[in-house]
Amino acid sequence: MSTYVEISFSIPDSIAKDLQYSEVYANYTQAGNVSSYAVDLKFPPLHLNKSIKSSDFDLLPAKIEQTVHAWEKKFLTHLEKEKREVNQHSVDDLNRRLEKEKQGLDSLLQHTLDIDDAVDWAQLYRKDPFKIAPAGLIPLDKIRTAVSFAQNGMPKSYAASDKLAPLEFDTHRASYSLLTRLFSAKRIKLEFEALEEKQLKKNRKIDKDNAKLKLVFLEAQAKYEEQQQIFEDRKKADNEAVDTFKSRYLSGDREAVEDYCDLVQSNSIYPEGIIRNWEIEFNGDNNLLIIQMDLPAPGDLPDIASYNYVKSKNQTTEKAKTKAAAKAQFESVAYQICVRTIHELFESDQIEAIDSVAFNGLVTSVNPGTGMSETKVIVSCTVTKAEFLSFDLSKVDPKACFKQMKGVAASVRIDLSPIPPVIQISKTDKRFIGGKDITQSMDASTNLASMDWQDFEHLIREIFEKEFAHDGGEVHVTQGSSDGGVDAIAFDPDPIRGGKIVIQAKRYTNTVGVAAVRDLYGTVMNEGATKGILVTTTDYGSDSYNFAKDKPLTLMNGNNLLSLLEKHGHQARINVAEAKKML
Repeated sequence: MSTYVEISFSIPDSIAKDLQYSEVYANYTQAGNVSSYAVDLKFPPLHLNKSIKSSDFDLLPAKIEQTVHAWEKKFLTHLEKEKREVNQHSVDDLNRRLEKEKQGLDSLLQHTLDIDDAVDWAQLYRKDPFKIAPAGLIPLDKIRTAVSFAQNGMPKSYAASDKLAPLEFDTHRASYSLLTRLFSAKRIKLEFEALEEKQLKKNRKIDKDNAKLKLVFLEAQAKYEEQQQIFEDRKKADNEAVDTFKSRYLSGDREAVEDYCDLVQSNSIYPEGIIRNWEIEFNGDNNLLIIQMDLPAPGDLPDIASYNYVKSKNQTTEKAKTKAAAKAQFESVAYQICVRTIHELFESDQIEAIDSVAFNGLVTSVNPGTGMSETKVIVSCTVTKAEFLSFDLSKVDPKACFKQMKGVAASVRIDLSPIPPVIQISKTDKRFIGGKDITQSMDASTNLASMDWQDFEHLIREIFEKEFAHDGGEVHVTQGSSDGGVDAIAFDPDPIRGGKIVIQAKRYTNTVGVAAVRDLYGTVMNEGATKGILVTTTDYGSDSYNFAKDKPLTLMNGNNLLSLLEKHGHQARINVAEAKKML
């Protein structure tokens, strides 16, 4: 459920043309309460996208503006880079740029050690003066040129046109010859009166134009004052929102701690090319902060080792990095980001709210075996503040430091095999529904093959919940669907074999075809799960077993299911022929 609401925020001119943003929407909990407000931002020129969320509506504009201003800096840097590349003819300059990029990646961790990562509250307050473009006050026409404006757009004065001076009859009469003055006095007087009437009309028009100009000027002044008041009211509200946010944070409010840590990460400056998105969850019961962060994929990092100039061909050639060098660079960046992020969160903790941090690093890349884009956890660790603060980060090797924290990392291979995260960020899913106990009504006469399909899914959830319970695992049944979707999701906290596990239940009376196994594998990939389990009352064909071979899939047939039930003290039977007659 979502509801759209209105909001205002400023966008830098340099990115305004290409920035895309959604309307503000409110997210709701299952209980129907607003959990947060959000705006989806996209900036296609740099492939940037992010959902800006805040539990405090009044704080949302500041968070949005902070992100778009950070994107503006990246975009300006990007434009400058393009300009350099167009004008770059010197191999020495190219290699110096490569070395600078390398130094930036090598010093990701060192960079943050020289910075106070705590949020500077004074920097959050708006101090910007009111400013408006004249076009926002007076339409673009000739009349605006007669109004002068201050630098902030305030109308200062207007230049009224001067009226024509009165005509003098003697001067007019003197312009005629002596003979005309003697014999045509009446004609001279009539012509003078005609000139007076024409000038009078001109002066009337000048008066009318001046009155119109004065009215436009006064309206512009009034509009300026109105817009200034709106600006100052918004500015005051924004600063009061900062006061409220600061007060909530200092009091240890859980959502405020999450917003504060999100702000810390937004303030963390990385080299161009390191694009990070993250999610944060804070558990106030045990003071554990979990951060799940997107890491750059191997292909996102520089792959050129050096440039060389071939004089005979008048060409600049590129020398690619070796696989070993590319692997070492990728590992270094991943471990540095992990250690750096944990350091920033602990160092910025002004109220000692965080006792430990769990970090999950994800990479999105194309699996060359399937051609599909996949997101996988490749590094995961948790560490207490007491242990982490005992480290001297100015001397540590990031990889060794990660291992010291007993982190789990994937082997850096071409397919980036995933690992189960040490701690999951969230186990909430809007598809989850309450489970019901089926085993209580079962006995040895119960034929699983003829059981109601919804009851069968609940049975699978119940028995796997018992299977995972000894390790503290959880199993949730999803909304009923007879079309073979995700029937249950298990969360196994075991750091070696655990993670998110997708379970599908097939109460079949025929052999399960390979299509169902393929569907399960696709679901595992789409869900970002570490494993898939398919449970049926019958069996699988050889093509199903061949497909599942060497994949994170487990196929459980009817006999396996009866054995699992018996293991947990339950009796049942499977009679497919009887079920076919009943169904």
